[in-house]
Amino acid sequence: MRLGARSLKTGLAVTLALFVSMFFHLTPLTMSGIAAAVATQPSVHRSIRTMIDNVQGNIIGAIIAMLFVSFIGSNPFIIGLAVIIVIVIQIRLGLHSTLTLTMVTVIVIMAGTPPHGDFTMFAIERVLLVLIGVLSATFVNLVLLPPKYENKLYYTILDQSTELFKWIRLLSHHASEHTKIKDELTIFDKNRLKIDNYYHWYKEERNYLKKHRFAKYRKAVIFRQMITATKKLHDILRALDRNENAFHQLPDSFKKTLQDRLEGLMTYHERVLLKFNGKIRSEHHEEHTKGYCEYKGKITDSFIENYRKYNSEESNWLTFFPLIGSIISYSQNIEHLDQLVEGFQTFHKKENKVNFVEEKPE
Repeated sequence: MRLGARSLKTGLAVTLALFVSMFFHLTPLTMSGIAAAVATQPSVHRSIRTMIDNVQGNIIGAIIAMLFVSFIGSNPFIIGLAVIIVIVIQIRLGLHSTLTLTMVTVIVIMAGTPPHGDFTMFAIERVLLVLIGVLSATFVNLVLLPPKYENKLYYTILDQSTELFKWIRLLSHHASEHTKIKDELTIFDKNRLKIDNYYHWYKEERNYLKKHRFAKYRKAVIFRQMITATKKLHDILRALDRNENAFHQLPDSFKKTLQDRLEGLMTYHERVLLKFNGKIRSEHHEEHTKGYCEYKGKITDSFIENYRKYNSEESNWLTFFPLIGSIISYSQNIEHLDQLVEGFQTFHKKENKVNFVEEKPE
């Protein structure tokens, strides 16, 4: 089991919050630790947004708690009523993400016993503890361990694509274990969700220099197309799995055509991914991928020719329409991805440099 970056950030944020609270002699320390753990977010942008929301939410909660204690009291029924009112106000203000921490603040303030009867200072200290925790989480995410979702996103896509290449080759040559492919399809579904999350968090990150911001937008478009191409590859694998037996009963000539075209398209896809990372020169890539974009026409022609020739088995051939459509769509998406990468590397080369650090995706 690998220790994820977010787990490490949460631990560091809690540690920092506790040390800062000890330095200022604020108690209970648990409040700042809980606040740091809750406020740790996967992206810098989300951390800053959470920090702002939590400052607003906890100040509102503290004010309501102080008013209730001062004018009504602090028995369990009153604390419950105060929590309900805080929830309603937070929801009306759109501060949904701060509800948990704000409720903790309200309960701790109202249920606690202030030393020497100084309730106002008691409440202020509790709010300060929460703010220290939130600020510690933001500091760790912003300065100590800023996330690098560009790197994670690229290598997760590359890893997913490589696994899909392997299983499509095995299925198309009738060499896969049926039960194993079912397990792999479940894993692929989970990885698709992970890729979508990484892409969402990557898009959330802000670049404040104009030239870097434009390069970021261009890379975001390329990553979106990479994800689309990977999903099309996933569709092909599912179609092959559903029709594996029928696929291997096709005429040998047409089956060989599909195997060759799929192999060529996957090689093309792999080269485009490596080209984006700068591992393949543009000239070398073009020399070895000429004609791949014409595969969709060749596949269609071959399918129509064999469909007419073996129309006595029409019902069997109709089941292959989704597979043929998926392959053609995959071909178009790979071609579009190649054009995007080529355009990215051709214009504004200095700003468009990518420097991925090889790592295993989480």
